[in-house]
Amino acid sequence: MRSSPITIFFYFIKEVIPQFITVFCVLSAVIVVSQLVRLSEALVNFGLSAENLLLPFLFVLMPMVAITIPIALLFAVLLSFSRMSADGEYAALLASGYSLKRALVPVLIVAAGAYFLATTASVYFEAWARRETIAFTHRKAQTELDNIIRYRVKAGVFIDDFLGYVLYAENISPDRSHFENVMLAPGRDNQDQHFTLLAPAASINGSVESGNLRMSFDYGLIYTTQPNETQVSVVKFKRAELDLLRIFRDQVLGSQSEADDYRSYTPRDLWRYIDSKAKSTKADDIDKYLKARYLFHSRFSMPFAAIFFALFAMVFGINDDRRGKNYGFLAATLTVVIGYIVMMSFKFLADKGQMSAPLAAWLPNLLLTGVAAFLIYQKNRLPPSESVFDPRHLPFLRRFVSHSHPTVDSKAKS
Repeated sequence: MRSSPITIFFYFIKEVIPQFITVFCVLSAVIVVSQLVRLSEALVNFGLSAENLLLPFLFVLMPMVAITIPIALLFAVLLSFSRMSADGEYAALLASGYSLKRALVPVLIVAAGAYFLATTASVYFEAWARRETIAFTHRKAQTELDNIIRYRVKAGVFIDDFLGYVLYAENISPDRSHFENVMLAPGRDNQDQHFTLLAPAASINGSVESGNLRMSFDYGLIYTTQPNETQVSVVKFKRAELDLLRIFRDQVLGSQSEADDYRSYTPRDLWRYIDSKAKSTKADDIDKYLKARYLFHSRFSMPFAAIFFALFAMVFGINDDRRGKNYGFLAATLTVVIGYIVMMSFKFLADKGQMSAPLAAWLPNLLLTGVAAFLIYQKNRLPPSESVFDPRHLPFLRRFVSHSHPTVDSKAKS
């Protein structure tokens, strides 16, 4: 009994979607494992609890969803067509008149759904995760810094984990805000810094709630040395300040969190930010304008990889057992690498102002989609045993091959 086109249509969809979910979960797990060191630092700083364990994992995954979805779809379609090809189902479909061109319809529908999900994640979830990461860090920083100041810092005791520094105070006021005879030096995690600060008095001002918590040192000395040198430099100062909140935030979020703050903006806020930088003549503002403008357009264009990745996967997944080994997974991996290189190359041009942001964001997608569509056209008109990369079947190369190998070309025509 022949299956109806509707049945075959839904068969393709039911074949791809479970594979997509499985591959997406595997990729997400790989991302989490790759970020364990970063997440462990958050647990060390904030303590082990369900909130401190689950929320950082979520905040790490959300910005990557827009990239994970297209890659997951690539391998899902590849696995589906590889299995159908290996089991002879694809050959049976061809024999019954169901061509690759018709199989393209359900795959494109799934790809369009993946593009919608990836775009939603790119436009909203990525910005949300970045905002929530900062808010989460601020909430936890308030508690952690209070614990450090109130409980860890003790009079007459060297504290070697004071935000990456070694702190000593001979006397501490009851309200924990004033210190006498203070020493501050880099800890084990700050081996690139070489100084010792001595001050007769220090104080902590501000609060985490206000976003301004500083430690001030009055009328002190700073002794600095250079690596592999014995000479010591001495600097006297009337007042020196440490931004405790910034130091703590950089330890958790990284030093680039402030520079890339526009990444946490919603589309409307990001567009306003771009407008505010557009008329500036400052070099720093121009640089941020170019990067933010590309980011705005790339949030809509980068998920489009789901479309051409699905097309490439259809071609790479179909294999004839008579040809021996299947290099589909290698070809799919190379597709991801090449696609990333092409997109980053155009991003570099946009960031340097050498190409407009919309063109740099969308042109790689159009080029790769064109290549993928050509491969689909080739695969649709050729038998499964023939390679789409065979020079005999490629335009502009066919003539040269036929001249150099006339017997081969005559066999192909017959």
